[in-house]
Amino acid sequence: MEIQADELFAHINEAELVALAGGLAAIPSEIPNEGEIAQFLAAEMRKSGAFDEVHLQYIVPGRPNVIGVVRGNGNGPNLLFNGHLDTGAPAGEWSRDPYDVYVEDGNLYGFGLTDMKGAVACLVKAAEAVARADLQRSGDLVVSAVIHHDVCGLGTKFFLESNDRPFAMAINGEPTGLQLQLAHGGAWQFELTTHGVAEHISRREGGVDATGKMIKLLAALDENALTFDPAQVLEGLPRLVVGQISGGTAASRTADRCTARGDVRIIPGMTADTLTADFKRVMAVIAEDDPEFRADLQTLVYQRPFQVDPEAPVVALTAQAHRDVTGEAPASSTGLPVCSYVTDSADIVRHGIPTVVYGPSNWRMVPDERISIAEMVTAAKVYALAAARVVTGGISA
Repeated sequence: MEIQADELFAHINEAELVALAGGLAAIPSEIPNEGEIAQFLAAEMRKSGAFDEVHLQYIVPGRPNVIGVVRGNGNGPNLLFNGHLDTGAPAGEWSRDPYDVYVEDGNLYGFGLTDMKGAVACLVKAAEAVARADLQRSGDLVVSAVIHHDVCGLGTKFFLESNDRPFAMAINGEPTGLQLQLAHGGAWQFELTTHGVAEHISRREGGVDATGKMIKLLAALDENALTFDPAQVLEGLPRLVVGQISGGTAASRTADRCTARGDVRIIPGMTADTLTADFKRVMAVIAEDDPEFRADLQTLVYQRPFQVDPEAPVVALTAQAHRDVTGEAPASSTGLPVCSYVTDSADIVRHGIPTVVYGPSNWRMVPDERISIAEMVTAAKVYALAAARVVTGGISA
């Protein structure tokens, strides 16, 4: 059926969108404390009266996904909206309390709005618009607002494994600056531990300095030490960073232990097994030259890369909706900066669901984080128009 965009967009209220995004941003949801925000969102979705079903999907006690369903007549195709509720912790010097949400100069300010409470609000309000518009829905629209995205995608993994509804396609609302992201890397987070012998500086010769051993190891670890297929390279990937180092017990003693934690953003073909083999190869070379060198390696978190066929219907669908809303074709990318991020799209496509990443704003996890209200409204309209076209049977996989 022909979608009347103006009638659909009439159900997207800017003030309500801002209020929902602000309400989400006012609630701390640092892992593992997503329970309060999930309860808030579920209550708001039920209060709207637009969803045929809203339920809390508990993964562990006190930490549920929020699942909302706008039903069709059962003939499909079905569409999945996906976003996450968890955040890290605020960092840096904020001019106000990070959870004191406010509007200024066309922007909504508050922690977690760009990644990705603003987009979650857009997805929810878009689904409400689809529910309220005069549409003959054949397919279901499902909103999954999940816990513990972080890197591992726990909430989405649980939802997908417990879901029996077939989805023709999915839109993940992670921030892309309203461009279509068609690929991004995966992630392998690791922990290295070097072992030494603690000894006071006065008897330094009898000690073994684990910190010095770690420095030697880290100096040998960079992208050149990794095995990968150059034909699979995404812009700027693979890339490695070591973000945490700790060790020793006193400034005047050699360290008996040193630990480093890092992250490798990976391309297709790279896995936890291949990376483990790469690191152990480097460690073995060092051990050959240094008989005092002892080190352990542990995988902390692993997530696979994401790719979608540029010709997939969900890509064309979202691009057309963006054109219809903005009057301009969206940019599409497989490159930086988004290709070095990690989204739950990797798990969604592994379940055979073509997925595009498209969302308002860019990651701005900085003091006085903000998101453009106009960009949120645009995203909500694009989501609503794309969803309406799918669930009325206009576009299928």
